Formats: sequence, C-alpha cells, structure tokens
Amino acid sequence: MNQIPEPLQQIEYHFHELMRQRAGDLINSQNLELPKLEFNVNQEQHWFPIPGMYGGFSYWWEQEILITESWSRVVGGSGQRHKITTQGIELLEEGFV
Repeated sequence: MNQIPEPLQQIEYHFHELMRQRAGDLINSQNLELPKLEFNVNQEQHWFPIPGMYGGFSYWWEQEILITESWSRVVGGSGQRHKITTQGIELLEEGFV
C-alpha cells in the first residue's frame, strides 16, 4: 500500500471537510466515497458531482494549492471558490452560478 505524502493528506483532509460542510447530508445519505487527491502538475480540472445537489465540486491544482469551485444549479448565487492548503481552507469568491 502506497503512503501518500503528508502535505497531500492534509490538503485532502481539508477538501473533504469543505465538501462535508457544503453537502454533508447528501454525502452521508448516499454513502459517497469522496475523491482521492493526487498532485497534478498539468492543472487538469476534475469534477465530482453530488447527486441531489444539482451541482458538485470542480477542482484543480495551482502549484501546491488546490482550488475548488462548488455550486448547486437550483440555488442562485450558491457558487463558492476556495483555495485549500496544508494550513486550511480560504474562501476566495462567492455568489456566482
């Protein structure tokens, strides 16, 4: 079993924490397995839909910082953009979508 680097574990922990803050009831009721992170130097964007949220989480790397946007299509202005580091979560923008 490969051990993921501690900084990546910390960022993944904060990412999952944010996902639970935004959609915890839906995640729990559907027993969703949250995405496992890998450092991606290509800045490839990933999408993790949350059934019932009518939206989900888009996320990508900007160097060693994870950027994520989340929203629900049926809730106007629900969009939020965060940056996630080993230190925690910071809200960058909200009110879009």
